[in-house]
Amino acid sequence: MSRPPSPMLSVPEKKTAAAELFRDHHFFGAASFSDIRDARAAVAVPNPQAQPPASRRALLLRYHRLLFSARDDPCAFDETLSFTWNDAFRPHLKHAAASLRFEKAALVFNVGAAASRIAAAVSRATEEGVRAACGEFQRAAGAFRAVGEMMEEEEVTTVDMSSQASAMLERLMLAQAQECCFERALAAGKSPPVCSKVARQAALYYEEAYAALVAPPLQNHFERSWVSHIQLKAALFNAEACYRYSIELHGKTEIGEEISRLQVGIKALVDAKRTARGAPGPLYDYAFRLERDMNKSMETAKEENYRVYLFRIPAAESLASLPAASLVRSASLSEILDPKTEYSTQSP
Repeated sequence: MSRPPSPMLSVPEKKTAAAELFRDHHFFGAASFSDIRDARAAVAVPNPQAQPPASRRALLLRYHRLLFSARDDPCAFDETLSFTWNDAFRPHLKHAAASLRFEKAALVFNVGAAASRIAAAVSRATEEGVRAACGEFQRAAGAFRAVGEMMEEEEVTTVDMSSQASAMLERLMLAQAQECCFERALAAGKSPPVCSKVARQAALYYEEAYAALVAPPLQNHFERSWVSHIQLKAALFNAEACYRYSIELHGKTEIGEEISRLQVGIKALVDAKRTARGAPGPLYDYAFRLERDMNKSMETAKEENYRVYLFRIPAAESLASLPAASLVRSASLSEILDPKTEYSTQSP
């Protein structure tokens, strides 16, 4: 049984202060200095979230392209020019550096944030919408991975651009892309084992993101609603994997394992609902409907087992891990910075 698409998380953009580009003789001496100055000013608006994400991405990509065209020798950077960027999740925290690498990494972070906003806003009621969201989440994943790689040589930065945050955000975006693949698999009528593998991989990605969120340095840096959202998603897709796998087990008359798998999935849902506070209402509705369907299947299986089969119910600890299949990848930096994207200014 399919369920309505669940809400997705999007990443807020980093804000930046104005930069006096004329302090660097490479910028000031460039033929396109006025274009670079204007592009930088367009990026440094007080409320980037108020602009359509596709338009924001076009502005960010244009400024990034102009930076590369003007500065082919980053080693000769004038340290009298400093760039200041605020933490995306704790805007009162900020970092300033006389580093062109830092400026470019912050831009790539915001390109990833814009991609996540585009993906989260897409209606996934259609095949086309699911495909579009999946592609944008993979672009966002690649952008956050690139930020981590670009910042490896920077000694200090804000938490949102740390290696731990970059890895967590990449995993989260991959989880949401994989979730789109699960929705496509259900809509296409794929077999229960296939749907189970796709759901299990989504759960693994969400679990990795959640583990990073509750450990230093990310612990207490993100809003509680984010942590609960990801925690509940991990439980939901573990339960979906158990549920879809149990359908296959029922067809093969492996009733004992079917009951045990359903019990594991239901327990994951019950535990997550008890501890995950502040997640969106639709996620709890999703969990309620899934738990109801699983309980119904378990009642049927238990009745059949009692009346006909009398199979032993294996303990949860004795069950093998469910197989998983990843259908997504992080986009490459060249894909993320594709100039063609710069002119796609229509927000979905």
